[in-house]
Amino acid sequence: MTRSLWPLYLFAIGLWLAAPACVDDATDSGGAGNANTRPQDPAENDPAFAVAGAPVYLLAGDNLTPATASFELRVTPPSGVTAIDLWLDDAEVVALTADGAEFAVTANVAALARGNHRLMLAVRGATQGFYRADFVKGDALYMIISTDWDFPDVDDRVLDHHEELHGAHPELKITHLIGPYTFTDPAVPQARRDEIVAWAIAMRDAHGDEIGLHVHPRCTFVEAAGLPCLTEPSVQSPAGDPSGYTVRLGAYSREDWNVMFTLANEIWSDVGFGKPTSFRAGAWTLELSTAQALVDTGFVVDSSAVNWPYMEEWLGYDLYTWNQEHWGPIGDNSQPYHPTEDSLLAGGGGAEIGLLEVPDNGVMVDYWTVEEMKSIFDSNWPGGALETPRQVSTGFHPAPEQYYSKHEFESLDAFFTYADQFLASKTAGPVVYINMSDATKVW
Repeated sequence: MTRSLWPLYLFAIGLWLAAPACVDDATDSGGAGNANTRPQDPAENDPAFAVAGAPVYLLAGDNLTPATASFELRVTPPSGVTAIDLWLDDAEVVALTADGAEFAVTANVAALARGNHRLMLAVRGATQGFYRADFVKGDALYMIISTDWDFPDVDDRVLDHHEELHGAHPELKITHLIGPYTFTDPAVPQARRDEIVAWAIAMRDAHGDEIGLHVHPRCTFVEAAGLPCLTEPSVQSPAGDPSGYTVRLGAYSREDWNVMFTLANEIWSDVGFGKPTSFRAGAWTLELSTAQALVDTGFVVDSSAVNWPYMEEWLGYDLYTWNQEHWGPIGDNSQPYHPTEDSLLAGGGGAEIGLLEVPDNGVMVDYWTVEEMKSIFDSNWPGGALETPRQVSTGFHPAPEQYYSKHEFESLDAFFTYADQFLASKTAGPVVYINMSDATKVW
C-alpha cells in the first residue's frame, strides 16, 4: 500500500468499528422491521396462529351512532415467535405488543374510507404473512322493535317475555307503544294500572326502552276525551264495532285527534312516562288528518306504513283491503321518509308535515315465519358495506293469553338470535338496535 492511500484505509477501519451490530428483523421484539416492505398475503391462514378480534364490519357513523374508532386484535403464536406486525390495507406497518403468551394491537380505523378493506399479519421479517382477513366499512342497519298494545290489559307472562327477550339479547331496545285505554277503561283496576306503569318505567330505565303511543279508538278512551264514540267504519265488521276497537282512525277529524292526543299526553305526563313522541295507528289505519294531529301535539315519528302483503290472514276483510290501497308501495325494503301535505306515501307533493314515517317493513310476529323475517333482514343487508343507513322494523302485540302464544315469543327470540350475529358493537356486522324516536336523528 502506498503512503498516499494509508489515511483513507485508517478512516474506513474507523467507520467499521463505529457501526452498530445488525438486528435480525424476524426475532426483534421492538418496533416494526427496518424494511417496510409488505409481505405477500398468505394463500391460506396458518392454523398455528390463533387470531381473535378480526373485524367483519366497521360503522362509518351518522348523527346517531359514531363511527367505529378502533378494534383490538390478539394473536397467540407458536413458540419462538418474538415479533408480529399488522398491515392494514397499504398503510404503514403497525407492531403488535407482547402480552404474556399473546400479542395485541389496537388498530385505529376512524380515518378509513367506506368500502372494502383488508388486514394482514406477519412474523417480522417473513416474506409471507400468516393471516389475512377482509372487512368492510359502511352504514348501520337499524333494528326498530316495537309493541302494539291493542288491549287495556295484558297477561303478566307477556310482560315477563319482554324481560326474557332483554336478558337473552342485551342490546335489544323495545319501543312500547302503549294504549291509553289502559288508563280510561273502568275494567282495569287502579292497582293494575300502577303495576303496568311501574313495569314500563322499569323497562325504560333498565334497558333504555321507549314509551310511545298506540291507539285503537276504543270508546272508553274516545269518551274520556269528551267526544262521541264512533262505531264504523270497522276494519273487521261491516256492521260496525260498538266497542270502537276496530274502527278506522280516519273516522275522526284532525280536530278530534288533537283532543285525543292531548289527553294521551296528559295521561303520559301524569303517570311519569314523559311526553310520547312515537306512534302507530291501530290496524295501521293512519290518514293524513291524523298524521297532522300527531304533529300538532308534539309527535315526531310514526310507523303505520305497513308491509301489507304479509297480512294474508285478513284477505276478505277491510283490514287487508284498506292497507293494500293506502300502503300499496310499502314492502320488505321500504325505508324512512317524510310525508307531505299531499301524501302519506313517499314522494308526495307539497311541504313536509314534520313527521318521520318509519315503515313497518317487518310487520308483526303475528304475520311472519322466522324464515320470512330472516329474508326481510337479508334483503335489507345482503352483505357488504351499506352505502346509506337502513332499518328493519318488527314487533309484537302484548295481549291476553288467547291472543299471544309462546310460539310468537320463540319466533322473536329466534329472529333476534339471527340478527345478533351481526352486531356492530362486536364489529360483526351493521346491526344496531334503536328506539323508534331515535330514527329522527338518522333520517
